[in-house]
Amino acid sequence: MKSWIGILAILLMSMGISNLWAEPYLAAWEGVNCNECHMNETGGYIRNDFGRNYGNNLKTFDWQGIADAAQAFTHKTPTWVSAGVDFHESFGALFKPGVPGVPTQFNSGSPFVPLGRQSFSIAIKANEVISGVFTYRLDESITKEVYALISNLPNDAYFKLGKFTIPYGLELADDNSLVRDDLVSNNSGGYIFTFDNPTYDGVEFGIYPGSLFLNAAAFNDGVNPAEKDFSAKGGISLREFTLGGSIYGQNLDNTANTGGKIRYGAYGWTKLGPVVLLGEFDSGHDNLLTAGAVTGQDTYTAYHASAEIDLGLDMYLRFVNEYLTDTNLGAGFDGFRDVVTFRFYPIRNLKCQMDAQRMDPTAGSANYGSGPYYAAIFDTYLFY
Repeated sequence: MKSWIGILAILLMSMGISNLWAEPYLAAWEGVNCNECHMNETGGYIRNDFGRNYGNNLKTFDWQGIADAAQAFTHKTPTWVSAGVDFHESFGALFKPGVPGVPTQFNSGSPFVPLGRQSFSIAIKANEVISGVFTYRLDESITKEVYALISNLPNDAYFKLGKFTIPYGLELADDNSLVRDDLVSNNSGGYIFTFDNPTYDGVEFGIYPGSLFLNAAAFNDGVNPAEKDFSAKGGISLREFTLGGSIYGQNLDNTANTGGKIRYGAYGWTKLGPVVLLGEFDSGHDNLLTAGAVTGQDTYTAYHASAEIDLGLDMYLRFVNEYLTDTNLGAGFDGFRDVVTFRFYPIRNLKCQMDAQRMDPTAGSANYGSGPYYAAIFDTYLFY
């Protein structure tokens, strides 16, 4: 029995266990951008050879035998095809001292206590220019990505067609960040700026990975498929820092139905000695409708600020402060969120992360009538 478990673990690692989420912290530490590690230029899901090698070179407590066996098997796979399996499990407790009868919830549906998630990805390369990517969420039984990618065009240009994660702002690994999830209002037909939620058919064009980058996408709207939404980000990416801006629009010409939405902001990161700094500021509004007519706007503002300290041996301590507000208090959460995170890699291609969080909701915000609330989370997931 034990031998079969060992063979299965080696097989999965050899297939290329991929980190489901992008990690701008890792990009900042290495002085690169998201596409350096991922096939998707905006980050996330299946990794390229550089990303896999990065995982193999992590300083860990190191069970060398497992890593060596996986590498030996990997080298026998065809060069034109790569695959990835992600296993992510999260264990958490949400404490609500201000809610009578619900003092503690373990692995609850709170947006701040993510549950486990698993995905399978495969990439097939026809040649150095044309490739295809498919990603399937095993836990949700839905397709997350299926697109054709034409890359290595003149001036580092690329073209993408299909279903993919759209470009916008920081590609945060902890997707329940306010700037990634709740910035889009409840009536949007599904959150947009998170890897963990629906994506829609569309096209994307970009210039990547030069010092100047641009990612621009147009895709079907989640509420009105006949409508086209757009999202884009661009800026400058140097080894010392990355600085960019983003814009997103939904239903801008269909005010008689769901109303228009607009988001825009700036983001960036830099490394100062043993510390990486990340930041994003976002704003925008939703049109409010009455009997098909625009009668007002619900204005949104959010920011993310974090600092991560390198403790050595690929162990990191992170401090996060976030804030979200909308004028109608209709978002999933309005208020402040503070997080202290410790992440480390006990063995190669296995990341562990422990979070301690505090949420201070604005009085009267949706689903959060009192507070503060607290959460303790332990995340584990394999990647390759």
